Amino acid sequence: MATKTKSRHTFARHVAPFAPLAMAMLMHTASPGGGGTAETPPTEATEVSPGFSQMCSSPHFPAGGAPTSIDQTSCTLAGNGGAETWQNEAKNNFCAAGPSRPITIAEMVDMQTKVQQDGNIPFGNTHNHPLTATPGPATDRKPLQAMGEGTIVSLEGYVKLARQEGAESVNCGSNVANIASNHDIHIAIVDSPGADECSGVVVEMVPHYRPASWTPANVNAVGSANLRVRVTGQLMFDSSHTPCRNGTSIQGDPKRSSLWEVHPIYQFDVCPQGSCNGGVGWVPLEQFAAK
Repeated sequence: MATKTKSRHTFARHVAPFAPLAMAMLMHTASPGGGGTAETPPTEATEVSPGFSQMCSSPHFPAGGAPTSIDQTSCTLAGNGGAETWQNEAKNNFCAAGPSRPITIAEMVDMQTKVQQDGNIPFGNTHNHPLTATPGPATDRKPLQAMGEGTIVSLEGYVKLARQEGAESVNCGSNVANIASNHDIHIAIVDSPGADECSGVVVEMVPHYRPASWTPANVNAVGSANLRVRVTGQLMFDSSHTPCRNGTSIQGDPKRSSLWEVHPIYQFDVCPQGSCNGGVGWVPLEQFAAK
């Protein structure tokens, strides 16, 4: 398992914006499934690769995950840094505070409305951002953390599509090899089979410690079978985009009803028999894909 080393310089530079989340990390180390007990707060970052460090002693890496190609590089949580430093660090956070709580697409849409009503949180791509005066990414994450960013949630729904992403700042862009194992997997989740993509939300499988069975093909197979899924991971706000308006996506932005995401995903479960009432019958994607 991971060994500990001193925190790398990216944390030293950016500890202030993450102070509330860091405190939560020190107070909670529950597993994504809930329950859990408090541990002695870690005093050092957990070193999991040449450059990828986590600010907790027990990161919520997916079960069965192992270091991937990007975990053999010097790519840090901050990715390519710059204006997206703080958002990249949020996207790469495997230390979200638990236990997990259920969340619905409707709640995530309501949270989007609250962001827009606030008026002080920037979001939207730099080319087209009709819903806000200034585009993202948001560098001050404290208002978002106050709304729930950095906590663990579980979202149920159906897979509309899964798509392999390409080079992005969060994963060091062109500074790493342009291969699938270095990039995110974008997944659209909707409330019912056949629902429009603009009515759903986005969840992301990041490349770090991603199980080999977490592929677009396997996720799309679940979607094609109209099987219900349960996605557990960190709640975060992707302020570099704009949600759909009147059922239509904004040019340059993926379809979604809210910029609140489950990102990164810690656990991806499938309900093979169609109904998992009471939480019974869920199986991990890696187990489902092995059949």
